[in-house]
Amino acid sequence: MVTMQQVADRAGVSISTVSFVVNDTKPVTAETRERIQRAIDELGYRRNALARALASRRSHVIAMIHPIIDRNHYGFVEAAAGAAAAAGYNLVLWPVHSDDEAREITSLTTTGAAGGVLLLEVRYDDARVRALQEANSPFVLIGRTGELEGMDFVDIDFESTVAHAIDLLAGEGHRCIGLVVEDFSATALASYAPPLRVADIFRAEMSRRDLHGEVFTVPRVLDPDAPSGTPGAGIVAQLAATAPETTALVVMHATASFAIVHELRARGLVIPRDMSVVGIAVESAVTSLVDPPVTTFETPSREMGRLATEVLIARMAGAEPGRVHRLIDCEVRPGASVAPAPHGRRRLDAG
Repeated sequence: MVTMQQVADRAGVSISTVSFVVNDTKPVTAETRERIQRAIDELGYRRNALARALASRRSHVIAMIHPIIDRNHYGFVEAAAGAAAAAGYNLVLWPVHSDDEAREITSLTTTGAAGGVLLLEVRYDDARVRALQEANSPFVLIGRTGELEGMDFVDIDFESTVAHAIDLLAGEGHRCIGLVVEDFSATALASYAPPLRVADIFRAEMSRRDLHGEVFTVPRVLDPDAPSGTPGAGIVAQLAATAPETTALVVMHATASFAIVHELRARGLVIPRDMSVVGIAVESAVTSLVDPPVTTFETPSREMGRLATEVLIARMAGAEPGRVHRLIDCEVRPGASVAPAPHGRRRLDAG
């Protein structure tokens, strides 16, 4: 590993002068700074984030806080880590237990282990947000709470996404459309914002267009020891019992698509001939594996992770612009799961 002393020797300066440049603690002449930077580049020296934080009294570590659940955050993490590294910061993943989130976050921020926080899996009423506010720690939400005054956030434009999904299906003649979302009501994430927000938007948009629609839920089980079946199992039975005239589904649960296809086939129905399916705010890497591949409005996870990190770094550096409230559209990934509404199709409750 290259040391600061080796950089000093190569640049012909003292180790303290190298430290002034590396940690940005004291001014040096432009010529000296250039010589030191050239030595850093030639030797491949990497600054230690903790050492720099101690020297400057300011942490260059960003913590991405998320609850301990089996959800894929790869896109957010990859983009956030890249944006952090480009600005000379380090990203760490910080899972917290739902039973004592506020204490864990207070410990993280007051000890100086992280200079700023990216908060994932945001709820309408989120105790983690209050803990960060009380700690006076810079933070950015990847998601939205019910109250956003004085906060920065980056989130999916659910309003636009739901409207576009309904328009796509209505344009094919579908008049009865169902929504499938995950149900967190019996878990520690009972106020998890995205499915609640999407369900409200869906009902309003369907009513505005004078269309008929029902909301169906996939139970969420956070206890790893609890028995669980295939996510989405039983959705078609619910459709048959409560809305057998449904000809299209908007699904906000990627893996539930597999169960829906299986159950429709068991009833002699085929996607998209008898039932059209559109995925929203999910990863197309999963929905593309369904047979047939599902047309998907994909979660812009990488763009959200990058932008949220850039906003947070600006806050950590002392920038004081107006609060950033940014909504990002989901990009459409065409599949083979949408067709014109069927006429004379056997009803779902016909057996």
